[in-house]
Amino acid sequence: MRKFLILFLLLSLPAYGGDLKNMVERESSFLSSCSFSSTSCDTLLNIPWDKPSFQFWLSYYRNRWNRVKLLSQVDSFKVLYPTVRKIFRRYGLPEDLSLLAIVESNGNPAAVSKAGAAGLWQLMPGTARKLGLKVNWLIDERFDVVKSTIAAAKYLKELHSLFHRWDLAIAAYNAGPGTIEKRLKRLGADQFWDLTKLPDETLEYVPKFYAVLSVVKSSKVLKENSSNNLVTVKVASRTTLSRVARALKVPYSVLKRFNKQFRRGIVPAGYYVYLPSRSIKNFKVLRYAKNSKVYVYVPKRREKLTVIARRFGVPANFIKKLNSLRYNVAFKGQPLVIVKLGEKRENGNS
Repeated sequence: MRKFLILFLLLSLPAYGGDLKNMVERESSFLSSCSFSSTSCDTLLNIPWDKPSFQFWLSYYRNRWNRVKLLSQVDSFKVLYPTVRKIFRRYGLPEDLSLLAIVESNGNPAAVSKAGAAGLWQLMPGTARKLGLKVNWLIDERFDVVKSTIAAAKYLKELHSLFHRWDLAIAAYNAGPGTIEKRLKRLGADQFWDLTKLPDETLEYVPKFYAVLSVVKSSKVLKENSSNNLVTVKVASRTTLSRVARALKVPYSVLKRFNKQFRRGIVPAGYYVYLPSRSIKNFKVLRYAKNSKVYVYVPKRREKLTVIARRFGVPANFIKKLNSLRYNVAFKGQPLVIVKLGEKRENGNS
């Protein structure tokens, strides 16, 4: 049924107007020039070119409609990619494992599955807690881009230490290490491709990841975009997401999508929020956000700017200018943006 639906959509493109048709044709033409071969895919991971299940998924992505969907997911993931890649590198993992997030959640930090897995790395509540993440009525750190990626990196490193192969580690990430260990012992196997009677999801999960990796690496579509990086802002006093959005002049819907970890919309003091730099409309802040530490502070009472300035170690006049204030005081509940020049911006909790 799905094949007939895709065929129908492709044949019906003219009925939807030129935009969708042009997008499909453009992406199809672009990716058709990629060879999907071992010579065009530079990666530290061993791509299983000779495995039928891998070739099946390569064939799946040769379909232009499937390629468009994949490229759309990759495009959304671009803003997170530098952060994820940096964390994986810090933990000694192959950077290309970052693309596992595409298979897990389509690169969407706000994703939730029917089974209750959540976030970029689709962690279940029990697994998340074992990995040191908070999951309660106020905070769900499975949605925290940085913290969940650190947890996923540690877990993948642990799985690789257990199985000594990335194909098995990736399979264990999906099915659980116990399931993989049992099948290895029962079959006397030493690699994923020799395993049988695994859950269908796992049997598809591993070759699909390698196919996604091959397509993305071959097409070279995943490049860092310096004009739209993930910006990290530290919240210095308990406040709401809506006030943070107001201070940074960011659409609340965008801030919520990248910060779904705050389940009640309340950000405790000392926590971080993340957002694409392109979404920040406070251009005075955006000028400094990529290279300096940025804070949001909300006074609980009327405070002089000189007092706030001393607390953060910044000039009072700079706070006044940055927030377009008329007076030398900040009022209760008024969100302020504080930028510490000369100090490298935060990359999140590590």
